[in-house]
Amino acid sequence: MAAFEPKQFGKYVLLEKLAVGGMAEIYKAKTYGAEGFEKLLALKKILPHAAADTEFITMLIDEAKLSVLLSHANIVQVFDLGKVGDDFFITMEYINGVNLRDVLYRIRERTHKLPPEFAVFIVSELAKGLDYAHRKTDSNGRPLGIVHRDISPQNILISYEGEVKIVDFGIAKAAMNISHTMAGILKGKIAYMSPEQALGKAIDYRTDIFSTGILLYETLTGQKLFTGESQFEVLKKIRTTRIDTTKLPDSIPAPLKDILSRVLAFKPEDRYQSAGDLQIALTRYLYSTYPDFASQKLAAYIKELFIDLIREQQETSVKLSDIAHQTASINAKEEAEQENIVHRENGSVSGRRRGRDRDKEEEVAEATRATPLSSSRRKTGTARKARSVGIWKAASLTAVLALAGFAALRFMPALRFWENQSVIKEEVPPAEPSLAEPIIFTGTAHLVSDPPTAKIFVDNRDTGLTTPAILDKLTIGQTYKIRFEKELYAPLEKNLEVIGDEPMELQALLQKNTGVLSIISEPSGAAILVNGRATGLMTPATLETLALHTDYQISLSKPEYLDFEQTVNLTDAVPQKVSAMMKKIVTEAPAPPPPPAPVVKEEPETGTLLVRSEPSGARVIIDGKETGKTTPATLSDLKLGTYRIQLKKEDFETASRRMTLSSAKPVTLSQRLKQIQKEALPTASPTPAPAVKSDLPATQSPTPQIPIETPSPPTPTPLPAAAEESGEPATIKLSSNPSGAEVFINSEYQGTTPLTIRARPGLLTILLNKEGKKSFTKKITVAPGEKVNLLNISLGELYGQISINTTPPRADVILDGQVIGAKTPVTIRNVRRDKQHILRLEAYGYEPWERTFDMEESTDKKFNVIFERE
Repeated sequence: MAAFEPKQFGKYVLLEKLAVGGMAEIYKAKTYGAEGFEKLLALKKILPHAAADTEFITMLIDEAKLSVLLSHANIVQVFDLGKVGDDFFITMEYINGVNLRDVLYRIRERTHKLPPEFAVFIVSELAKGLDYAHRKTDSNGRPLGIVHRDISPQNILISYEGEVKIVDFGIAKAAMNISHTMAGILKGKIAYMSPEQALGKAIDYRTDIFSTGILLYETLTGQKLFTGESQFEVLKKIRTTRIDTTKLPDSIPAPLKDILSRVLAFKPEDRYQSAGDLQIALTRYLYSTYPDFASQKLAAYIKELFIDLIREQQETSVKLSDIAHQTASINAKEEAEQENIVHRENGSVSGRRRGRDRDKEEEVAEATRATPLSSSRRKTGTARKARSVGIWKAASLTAVLALAGFAALRFMPALRFWENQSVIKEEVPPAEPSLAEPIIFTGTAHLVSDPPTAKIFVDNRDTGLTTPAILDKLTIGQTYKIRFEKELYAPLEKNLEVIGDEPMELQALLQKNTGVLSIISEPSGAAILVNGRATGLMTPATLETLALHTDYQISLSKPEYLDFEQTVNLTDAVPQKVSAMMKKIVTEAPAPPPPPAPVVKEEPETGTLLVRSEPSGARVIIDGKETGKTTPATLSDLKLGTYRIQLKKEDFETASRRMTLSSAKPVTLSQRLKQIQKEALPTASPTPAPAVKSDLPATQSPTPQIPIETPSPPTPTPLPAAAEESGEPATIKLSSNPSGAEVFINSEYQGTTPLTIRARPGLLTILLNKEGKKSFTKKITVAPGEKVNLLNISLGELYGQISINTTPPRADVILDGQVIGAKTPVTIRNVRRDKQHILRLEAYGYEPWERTFDMEESTDKKFNVIFERE
């Protein structure tokens, strides 16, 4: 790219181009006066496509009138708004420093945070400037009602001397009001909106206070408060999130949490009611926590952070000083062409606009004046008329001379010295353009979309390009219909009017054309079917990329529970929820045989028995049969009557109780188990069970029928080996690293590791889940009475990180369709290891680089990319 050459612009000399945005170009400029007077300032030149909007320029002038009234140490002063030719411009105070966005980016590149005392000081100075602007009144003491509307890191400047200043005061409203017609001018500011701003409601100075709170959070944590895969998701979070101290990171000190929760209150009336109150709270915390703090410390920190940029600027300044001397003489002709629309002196309107207003006032005065014009007034009018005639005569003479000169050069070849063959022998005169072939001027447009890689159609023709892309050779004055299409997103059409040859930008915010359905159930662990097809998911789960305006039959299935079904139709991309309260299956008693007489016999009533033990985990045996349950347990649908209940637990004596159910009202059995003393084990006889077995008659059936009404012996008679084996549960011991993982057996929650479980024999699906870790799943088949040890199960990290280096550096990083703020080299943390990702790298002048990857093998993945030139 060619170096910028300083040039004259009205009464200013543009020394260096500092930045280019969607609305304007910013230059470092200098103006000169008498006796060697010089003034360095910043000049913002409005881009042609913005200046073409008359409504925008009118609002810009009105807002500039307010801006020039602001004079405060924490606000960048605006000097005037003017026009040179067709180019509108704003001149303002030049700040030798950087904006807060660049500070935060550079800190992230160095993988550390801004010291908290600097964060608090920067935001307190910001609040001080806002308080002054919000309270500003006119000469009659009436509030001006100034609201910035665009408090964001790029609008906060920090000088190398530790000063904090707000820029673009009063210009924000004008810029925001053309966003509906001029695409691409406002971008990247959604994350700093207040809830009322995001909802399109009326706003006041308290929206600036909320945006200030977002900056305080970001400077303290190094992370954005509102993030999402698209601007739509960010807007949704701003509209719905309620923030209190419990939702703020523990890294933020408690006093600052209290300040943040108040400044970020969802309702404006719950926030600080003035920026001054916020500034006082922050200053009180700053000097009570850091009593020796001074702004010089911030200055030293910023200088060290941008030492390379400072050196580069110093080298550039040496070169510009020589150029400035050469351009110190103002071009009188260009200065005369300049029109000062709004000037700092009392915010006055000047130049031709002021002259027109004065002439209009004189006409009104003339119409209402009863007396004739005075002689002095007539003399003034005559002089003005004579001056006008003189100007017309000079212009006519100039035109005649120019025409004569052109004719002489056209028809007298000897006068065209540049065609002398003795000087230039081989040069061929350029062919004059034919009148039948008019010259067509063309423009260029930069098309971007969120998310990127959307197909681009121009006037319904597929260009074969995807965003971001550049369209060139666009005919000036023509309007094109641009359509963006991307899978899973709704098509979006926009009109692109080519105003001039200045590059334009067209942005498209695509909205998902699919819905999201969140499904939960009580109890959890229910299998999810959609339109009768198994998804392989269990509740709770989220179904994504569902087609809109389509009926989906959602079915939930879980053993021992009735199936749940619901039909859902998604109308937009806002996530919807299905909540299922599943009903347990009640086992009905078999119907009695039909009586001989036509008399209907009612079904017997049933009752419920609640069994508890201390300690828990005891097997529950009823009338000698295993129930497959352990305490605490609920035995429902039991016929009314008397039952013998046995509770067995390893290392504890078996407890036996008789319980009678006489009604449907639940009955509770609570039993404290007695632990077997180890020293008494040697005296215990191991032969009672065979003795009992040998007393049985030879004709006894394999499963003895023991009368339940006979008194129970002190030690319960064990079942025969075959019966015991057929019903005895298996024992599973589980532990994990780290511990505390939730354990599910066949989708039923059992507790957290380490844990010993008794389960029914057969096929078991074991699931271990812990927040922030990868889930562990294993299917095993256990036999009756089998003991299984699953110990020290390693739960891998759910999140990893990727490190990206590129040649050349400073490439844009796009991960899973989301633009990462920092540029390469960069390290991205908290990347999920249980899904695939798409990484895209873009650098100006080079072919984009894109890969799909997963992180199953390692928690740390590195990419070293060498770009290829376009």
